[in-house]
Amino acid sequence: MDFNLTDEQQMLREAVRRFAQEQYTFEARRALLESEPGFGADHWNSYAELGWLALGLPEDVGGLNCSFVETALLMEEFGRVLALEPYASSAILCARIVDASENSEHRRALLPALAEGKVRMALAHSEADARYNLAWVQSTRAEKRGAGFVLDGLKTLAFDAPSADRFIVSAQLDGGFGLFVVPCAADGISMSSYRLIDGTRAADVEFKAAHLPASALLVEPARALDILEEAIDRTVLAQVAEALGAMESVLEITNAYIKQRVQFGQPIGKFQALQHRMAEMFVEVQEVRSILYRGMALLEAAPAERRRAISAAKVVASNAAKFVGAQGIQLHGGIGMTEEYSVGHYYKKLIAFEKRYGDTEYHVERYLQNEAR
Repeated sequence: MDFNLTDEQQMLREAVRRFAQEQYTFEARRALLESEPGFGADHWNSYAELGWLALGLPEDVGGLNCSFVETALLMEEFGRVLALEPYASSAILCARIVDASENSEHRRALLPALAEGKVRMALAHSEADARYNLAWVQSTRAEKRGAGFVLDGLKTLAFDAPSADRFIVSAQLDGGFGLFVVPCAADGISMSSYRLIDGTRAADVEFKAAHLPASALLVEPARALDILEEAIDRTVLAQVAEALGAMESVLEITNAYIKQRVQFGQPIGKFQALQHRMAEMFVEVQEVRSILYRGMALLEAAPAERRRAISAAKVVASNAAKFVGAQGIQLHGGIGMTEEYSVGHYYKKLIAFEKRYGDTEYHVERYLQNEAR
């Protein structure tokens, strides 16, 4: 795998960075957090106009058919400014599930709309007691009735669900589980939304006798788990890139602070102990970049090898995120914990990252299980 960026990839990075720096000042982001949708709807429209929502989609549905490198570049720049739009949930995770489903009806209907920014999607899969086990679908059932299905059950922690127009829902079917496309406003669906530690939104979604047409079935049980796992692995790696961008910003913000913060008559950045901490933070960030590259190189490998690479990337990035975020707070002192200062917001983002789609303990166990095969 060639890790040197092409001219087009470098132009993409520069365009995203320029957009992010202009649109995502710290105060502008705080205002978006407090707004009703919790993100910038105008930003989402801009992503569509700039082609960013279509990066990973195939050309037959209006996509740009780019490699994962472009997605990683985009997510890294989003991480640098803590962008709030539900890009990973909609344009990566759900778009990948729909595309891999090979369901021509849903591909033609949903993927062009996703690329144009007309539809946002969220995955409703997690259930109580699942503990990141993707095969655990116990409380949600799809019963065949007449020419369609009736859906009952409860899904927990559906990331970005409050801003979605469509859900992809997993439900018990024919001895396994299938994946269904469900309009969020359909009868029989209720949602309890809440904020996560980093300010982003999630929801618990309940289905009570929600009637679905036969066409709502996106993926049959025989293929559902494999498609879901691969799409989540892709999303995890994208969020490793996002966490890398956030850690790079923590490093830059902290470096600037210790150069201008004066104590005992000189900038504290001249103290050797603090220089050692900054060096350790730098090393952690570079290790994350290396493990991200390894994950990208093996993203299309055999399933067991892909799982190892993704889990290794998540573990390394999670450990680095906690260290870099905590050191950023420590080196700022009390000001680092205030709501009015940016480094604390990065810390919250990095803490939340560790829990998304499998925590460190889960991914260590997953790595070992696949290593033994």
